[in-house]
Amino acid sequence: MFVSSFAAKLRSAGIPTPLSAIERSAASLDLIGPTIRMTDLYWALRVSFVTRQEDLELFDRVFDAVFSSEFSPRGESRRQRQGTPGAGNTEHKLRLSPLGSAITGAGLNWSSQPSIVDDDDDDDESDAEEETLLPELAPSDDATDVDRPFDLLDEQELVEAGRSIERAMADWPMRRSRRVRIGRKGRRPDLRSSLRQSMRSGGEPLTLMARSPRQRPRRVVVIVDVSGSMESFARSYLHLTRALAIAGHAEVFAFGTSLTRITTALRHRSPIEAVDMASELVVDRFGGTRIAANIRHLLRHPHWSGLLRGAVVVVASDGWDTDLPEALDAQMEKLSRIANRVVWVNPRSAATGFEPLVGAMVAAMPHCDAVVSGHSVGAMDELVAAIVA
Repeated sequence: MFVSSFAAKLRSAGIPTPLSAIERSAASLDLIGPTIRMTDLYWALRVSFVTRQEDLELFDRVFDAVFSSEFSPRGESRRQRQGTPGAGNTEHKLRLSPLGSAITGAGLNWSSQPSIVDDDDDDDESDAEEETLLPELAPSDDATDVDRPFDLLDEQELVEAGRSIERAMADWPMRRSRRVRIGRKGRRPDLRSSLRQSMRSGGEPLTLMARSPRQRPRRVVVIVDVSGSMESFARSYLHLTRALAIAGHAEVFAFGTSLTRITTALRHRSPIEAVDMASELVVDRFGGTRIAANIRHLLRHPHWSGLLRGAVVVVASDGWDTDLPEALDAQMEKLSRIANRVVWVNPRSAATGFEPLVGAMVAAMPHCDAVVSGHSVGAMDELVAAIVA
């Protein structure tokens, strides 16, 4: 949490903070330990985040703003910072503030920001080096900036985003099964089980057994647009749909001008190799788009059409289609009657003032139960909520 907060400060100042730099700085602080000198903290963060000469001054400004106190290395001379770290004459320590206290100022805005304690009255004069007690906070589960669009994330950040989706899909959509569960709770009494239970108490029905329907995971079918208009988001969506295929055994299809099933390739244990294998299967990627024709092909397929009945169908596309809007309207109407829910993910809808002006998007929206934006990791919460609704 400390490293993520500091990285956010650097990012707002204009210094790039990739995921590798955040992981490297967190590993460095973990190796050094919770009690370090301020100069050691400065160098551990600087060598992790600064890779360009022009970013040195910006980094110093952010570091001074975060640790605005007598500990700041900018208060030392450049020779002390480079040659003799910890040569200050004043001895200070950082003490953790109580959790939940409201702390404001130029530093990091968090509840456990360190406060300064002056130990001038300390009798021990042998140790003249400054010491820093960093907040021992739990690391963040997701180091990726949730507001950055998917097309700006690198490969490793997309892998982390996919893992966050796997954790978010702990509550998978469920459906009623025809099988029943016998227990003491239920709406309908089960006479046979109640009589069998009464044999343990001399024929007296002391315990009334009941039956309740079992719950089974509902099937999720994802249809990903990998045409030319979706080229910047195609690889990102393959990482995210891989998370659905692993977390809940979802069926994944990719389409451009034709439809391709890529579920088996996405279930490879390596995320990057899985996406590469799925991309090789789609021979018409980054070409034209035929949404209506591909949905019609899916509805008429002798095997794939059975996957749609009672399922949650997720269509990830920006709505650009070479087929007529009337054709898509007819196919979406059929799809909405077969499926339990239809969720449309449009990464373009996150733009300010977005309006569905594309003919295919206008034709599809009346048949969708939810239209969400899937442009970033933060927007995936809305998608997960639409799936499990």
